[in-house]
Amino acid sequence: MKLTAIIFSMVAALSLTSCATRQAASTDWTPYLKSMQKGCDYPNPTTSSLPITYQQSIIDTDTRIKPYNSSDEEQLEHLDETITTYMLNNATAFGKQLSKIEYLSGFEWSHLKLYFANNPQSLRSEFTLPVDKHDINTVTKNDSSGYQVTGEGYKHLTFDKKDNSLTCGFGV
Repeated sequence: MKLTAIIFSMVAALSLTSCATRQAASTDWTPYLKSMQKGCDYPNPTTSSLPITYQQSIIDTDTRIKPYNSSDEEQLEHLDETITTYMLNNATAFGKQLSKIEYLSGFEWSHLKLYFANNPQSLRSEFTLPVDKHDINTVTKNDSSGYQVTGEGYKHLTFDKKDNSLTCGFGV
C-alpha cells in the first residue's frame, strides 16, 4: 500500500512538472511570419488556419471596427477598417520577445504589426525589398527605419522605436 502511494505521488509530480514545462516553453512565431522578411509578404492570421502551436500562445483577442474617417457626410461602410489584435504570452519572433500582433484590414490596404518587448530595429538587415520582376516599382525610402516601395500601389516596412514595433503594410 505504501509503495502504491509513493508511485502515485511520483507520477503526479512528474505530470505536474511536465505541464509546467509545456506552459513555460516559448512559442516561436518566426516560421509563420518568415515571409515578412522577403518583401513584406505577410499572412492574414484572421483568415488563414492558424496552427494550434501559435494559438496556444494567444492569451486574448480583440477585434474592432474603426470607421473610415471622411471629411464629407457620406461614410462608406466598405471603407471601414477591421483591426484584430492578439495578445501573446511567452512568444518570440525573429529571436526577440513578441508581446502582440495586430492585423489591420481596410478596403484596399492592410498591415501586420508586431509589437516587441524591446526595439526590433536590430532586425532591419534581415528584411529585404520586394522583388520587382516587371521593373515598375520605385524605392522611395530605404534606410534603417524601413522602406517604402511604390508602383502599382505601395508596400512599406516600418520600424517604430516609440512602440517597439515592426509593421509591414500595403495599399493601392
